[in-house]
This record gives sequence, structure tokens and C-alpha cells, in this order.
Amino acid sequence: MTRFLWSCLRCGRAESDLTRLRCRDCAGGIDAMYDLDRVVLRGGVSSLHRYGDLLPLQEPGNAAWLGEGDTPCVHAEALGRRLGTDALFLKVEGANPSRSTKDRIATVGLARMVELGITETVISSTGNSSTAYALAAQMIDRVTVHIFVGEAFLSRLSYPDHPRVRTWVVPGGFGAAERAALEFARDNGVAAEGGFFNPARRDGLKLAYLEAFEQMPVAPRFVFQAVSSGMGLVGGHKGAHEFRRLGLLPRVPSFVAVQQSTCAPMVSAWAGGRTEIVQEDVVSEPCGIAEAILRGDPSASYPYVAQLCQDSGGRVVAVTEDEIRAVRRALLDDEGLSVCAASAAALAGAAGMLRDGLIAPGDPLLVNLTGADRPLWTAPRTVCRYGELVPR
Repeated sequence: MTRFLWSCLRCGRAESDLTRLRCRDCAGGIDAMYDLDRVVLRGGVSSLHRYGDLLPLQEPGNAAWLGEGDTPCVHAEALGRRLGTDALFLKVEGANPSRSTKDRIATVGLARMVELGITETVISSTGNSSTAYALAAQMIDRVTVHIFVGEAFLSRLSYPDHPRVRTWVVPGGFGAAERAALEFARDNGVAAEGGFFNPARRDGLKLAYLEAFEQMPVAPRFVFQAVSSGMGLVGGHKGAHEFRRLGLLPRVPSFVAVQQSTCAPMVSAWAGGRTEIVQEDVVSEPCGIAEAILRGDPSASYPYVAQLCQDSGGRVVAVTEDEIRAVRRALLDDEGLSVCAASAAALAGAAGMLRDGLIAPGDPLLVNLTGADRPLWTAPRTVCRYGELVPR
């Protein structure tokens, strides 16, 4: 007997097969729906255990804590004065072991796979998710992880070689890696990790928000995060609704998705009043300094992001590379925090809305700084190109 209802976000169809990630009727995303009357927030060594009743695991205790979570939520008073607010709060996810919020998805994702008897999986990403899964798999000896990466993002992988982690490189960027990963999974009978459509990812990422909601002295009025597929924002929005129903949050904040102007397919669709991505929104050759969010075609996930932004009174906005650079420098100067360009993009989105008078100076803001750079980390020395070993 499961602790949650596995059901479609789009049509509500209940699903008994916990390995399915898409609805068999409408192909909508499946999510874990919890009986909030039975949820208990517990003490313990980590937020993984505190919020265990809000994770898609049959036994929350099966998740092995790998050091992630309980990251700082900083009241950025000096930077706030510069930007015109006295209520700016920053969730510093670069404090996680791999310097990325994606450590959370690896811990929850691998625990779910072990529960389901999955011993081999395939994943693709622009670097952070892959690094997090690779490092976690080296500590949990029951799952082999195949990592697919486009050549353009190979330098963003930060983990040593390991027999349970196999790195596959394909020409091109994220889209090419994603397609190759799905083909590999199909042809070899290996479970695809699922990306955006893996509820373990979204609920793992929501833990950052649940922590922040409890760390902040006031409830946020606006929430900002840079998005590629938007899974973190979707998870955070779900967590806000859960906390509100549990009486731990007075309202659901307005969620703002931020992209860089050089690769902003969601912004294009939002500006056009569309709830789905069309061809004119797609960026065929993504580029930009915020490499973690270089996804030119988020067609599968955008409808969920657009819906939550609309429902919460938020929006989807773009920031320029100059704005990203400027706020990144200001954050380091004023608060001593060094973040990746994607994190700075989220902060630039908040700065822009403050500048344009779209946020009152007293409105509490939560900006999820999802990661920091890893300039000197170990990279895999041996990679595979369709079965051929290629030493780096």
C-alpha cells in the first residue's frame, strides 16, 4: 500500500504503476498527491527527514541523506538597499555538496529507484543534474547511471570516473543529448530517469522552498527562479500549496520564472499569450552565459510553468546578459556570495521588477539561488561515444 496517490496532473487519472511518469490516457505529467491530514513534520538530521511525508517514497526512511539541504536563507539587507527593498531573502543552494540544488533530486530520485528495484538508469542534463546523480551514485552502490551530455556541455560535468557512472558524449547541445539518452534507454531496456516528468525531481527540489518558507521571518510575496524546464518552480509551487493547506503559509506567493534574453522560449510564448510553445518560440541554437538554463525547446514542460505563473499571479520574464553580470557583481560586493550565472539571472529578474515598480518595496521576496560554479572540480577522464572509449 502506497503512502500517496499517483495521478495525472492534467486529467486526474489515478495510476497504479509507480514506474509510469506520463499518463497513459493524455500523456500528462504524473504526480504524487499526499494525504495532508497524515503529514507530520519531524525533527532529524536533515530536511530530507523533516519533510519525508511530502516525498514520493514508500518509506521515507529509505532515503539516504548525502549531506544536501538545510542551506542558508540570507536576509540580503545591503543588496536589498541597492535594489530598493528591505525584504530580500536569498536561498543559497550553492551550499549543497555539488554546489547545486540538484543534489536534492539525486538523493530522492535514487531512493525511489531502489524502492522500485531499478538498478540502471539514463539521464541527460546541462551539467548540474548529471553531476549530482554521478556523485550520489558513487555513494549508493545499487544503481548504475548512464549520463548523456552534449559536447557543448562536457566541461560542466564535475565528478571522477567510477564503474557505476558511465558518461556518453554526443555532438551538439542539450537537445541532442536528451534525444540520444531516450534512444539508448529504449534500445537497451534501461529505465529513463524522466527529467521534468520525474516527480522525485520536482518534490526533491521543492525541499529548498519548504526550508526557505520556514527560515524566512515573513512569508514571501514573490518567488523568483531561473528556469530551463521549470521543474524547480513547479515543485516550489506545489510545496507552497501544501504548506498553505497545512497552515504553515498564509498564502501562495506569486511565482516568477526567469530566462536570459538570448535563450527565452518561455518568455516568447508568455508574451504571446500562449499556454504552449509554438515553433516561433523555439530557440534552435541556444546560447548565453547562464549555461545551466540553455534549453531552446521546453515544449513538454512549459504548459505547467505557464499555468502556475498565471494561477499565482506571477509571470515569465527575461533579463539581459549585462543585467546578469551586474547583479552578480553586486551580490558578491554587498553580500559576499558567489553564484553561477543562472542564479544571478533569477536575482536580475527580481531587480528588474523592483526597478519597473512591479513590486512594492516592502513586499518580501524570495530568490532561489540554485547553484554556484565548480571551476576546479574533477571532471570525468574517460567518456564514451556510442560504445567507443574516448580518453579526454
